[in-house]
Amino acid sequence: MPTQVDLYSILGVSRDANGDDIKRAYRRLARQYHPDVSSTPDTEERFKEINLAYEVLSDPQKRQQYDTYGTTGGRAASGDPFGAGFSSISDIFDFFFSGGGGFSQGFGGAATARRRDYQPGEDLHRAVHLKLEDCLADKTIELKVERRERCESCGGSRAEPGSQTTTCLVCGGRGVVVQYRDTLLGRMTTSTTCPACHGEGVEISLPCKTCRGSGLVEKSRTISVTIPAGIDDGNIMRVGGQGHSGRGAAPAGDLLVSVSLEPHEFFTRDGADLYVDLPVHYADLVQGTTIAVPTLSGEEQLRIPAGTGSHHDFVLRGQGMPRLRGHGRGNLYVRTVLAVPRKLSRKQRELLGQLKQEDLSAEKSSGGILYRLLKRK
Repeated sequence: MPTQVDLYSILGVSRDANGDDIKRAYRRLARQYHPDVSSTPDTEERFKEINLAYEVLSDPQKRQQYDTYGTTGGRAASGDPFGAGFSSISDIFDFFFSGGGGFSQGFGGAATARRRDYQPGEDLHRAVHLKLEDCLADKTIELKVERRERCESCGGSRAEPGSQTTTCLVCGGRGVVVQYRDTLLGRMTTSTTCPACHGEGVEISLPCKTCRGSGLVEKSRTISVTIPAGIDDGNIMRVGGQGHSGRGAAPAGDLLVSVSLEPHEFFTRDGADLYVDLPVHYADLVQGTTIAVPTLSGEEQLRIPAGTGSHHDFVLRGQGMPRLRGHGRGNLYVRTVLAVPRKLSRKQRELLGQLKQEDLSAEKSSGGILYRLLKRK
């Protein structure tokens, strides 16, 4: 049986050494065996071993994994072909940095491939179109979706019920194979998807007839989604776990619902506030009046004082939109706009002419600004 590799011996520290001890030992050996300093034949290989030992022992999680499965007689590690400790530096490298030990960190050019039998489900995307009035209160809608779900016949295992699956002999069940090649920079290691099992990690002799060995089937579902009051145009809701099912024990994706609001005939919106332009007759602006203002909930009476000008803003508090994930409602801002008729009858023209003359006479008597401006012309 090959001799086990002890990373503690490589660094020359005891198994109960703390992090500072390990760091000091690494720095001392790295300076001693760096290829630019040492010219002994085994310098390069020794330098690699020192770096790998430090990379594992300086990481608490990897160190615990190594202490548990690396040099003891316990359960065989995924990258340990002898079942009782690592027999070479390559075994340790494969276990910790090529997917066998559950770590995804790269080292020396290695890349970790994801097993295809554990893949989270993809998200579903749907769009809903609403009117502004629909957002005054919570609204429940029914969405019909087509999504991939775990096959009920095989439970997602992809194998026909009653049949057996076997561990892939090429990758040992990991779904990836590790390749080594020597370059000018040293030995480079890469991980690629296993060509035999295509990353599944298992070989299926009899695929499930229902899902054809995919583990997933297409299903039509109706999902109830509650649109919260106050939602705005462009908002996206995430409904957890209602997307496509994942493979194996991986979680399902989410349902993402994007909301678009139809433009309103009267109102424009800014967050929880609404804005409306209110045409008002000249006589009402001059004399003052009470006028009915449209809101999303009905009508509100607005008192317009005498002498109000065009483009004057009034505020109806609490008549806007509900605040999303907040309390209360925004405001409705009403802007008066002088209603100017496009066509006039002869009588209207005569009356307007008389009114103008009377206004100018009043301005002249009071010395108003309008009279002074006209006098300068």
